[in-house]
Parts: sequence; C-alpha cells; structure tokens
Amino acid sequence: MAGSRDPHVEGRVNRTHYSSKTELAARLFAVLDLITEDRGLKLIPQLSRAVKRGDVLELICTDEKDAGPGSEVNRAAYIGFAEVTEAGLLLCGDTVTIRQEELGKIAGFDETHLPNHLNVVLLSDRCGTGRERELPLDVPVTFSGICADTDRDIGF
Repeated sequence: MAGSRDPHVEGRVNRTHYSSKTELAARLFAVLDLITEDRGLKLIPQLSRAVKRGDVLELICTDEKDAGPGSEVNRAAYIGFAEVTEAGLLLCGDTVTIRQEELGKIAGFDETHLPNHLNVVLLSDRCGTGRERELPLDVPVTFSGICADTDRDIGF
C-alpha cells in the first residue's frame, strides 16, 4: 500500500491554487510585549490552515525575509492572541490588519502549542510587539480574502 503524498510537502501547491476565499475575522484579546532573537519556530510546509469559530491564534511578527513554509524563524516579536469569530481559511500571503494598520503578511504556521493555540507568523518590515504598536484590546483582526470574481463584494 502506497503512502499518502502531500502536495504541500512536495512543493506542488502555491497561493495561485486558491481561487477564492472569504476574509477571516478575529478579536484581539491579549496584547504581548516580547521580542526574541533565537525562537526557533519551525514553520510547517503547508500554505494554509482551516480554523473554526473560537480557535485561538497567537500572532507573531518577524522581519526575516526568508520566512515561509518549511523554514525556521528565530527573530520574533509577539503581537498578541486573537479568537477566530467564524470558520475560515488562513493562507500564506494573506494581509493581516488591525485598525486599518497592516501588521504584515502570513509567512507560515507553527504548531508547537496545538491544540491550545496556533502560532501565525507574519512577515513585516516593522517587527514590533503589540505593546509597541499600542494595540488596544477587543479590536478586530482581519485576514484578507481572495476574490476571483471582481464584481462580487466579498474578500478584499
């Protein structure tokens, strides 16, 4: 019996294979203030993660330009924890915003703390903590969508 072949692991999937998806919303419920230079986050090879209403995401920022699926991230600035408000799909390359401020684009996912929470690593030119960014509690976090039909008012 042949084993399952994951097209993500084999490098056969990229962002263009995702035709359309809705925006995803979450609520920031904790703001963090920590930067580390030696975190050792191991990003999984998969480009996407499906999330359910109520799932908890830890938002972590890096400015390491080679951060992406399958890589290791050491420089990490912790932004905060957010609760997903509806089921949806997170995808590498999604733009993440709070209060119309772009925090960065999803570089990848680290599953170290599952099932407690999923680490979502964002690539940004500004690697700052949630406290440094003066983020308030209970604000919406938005993960961009993909709209293949530009005449429809969904996504971004």
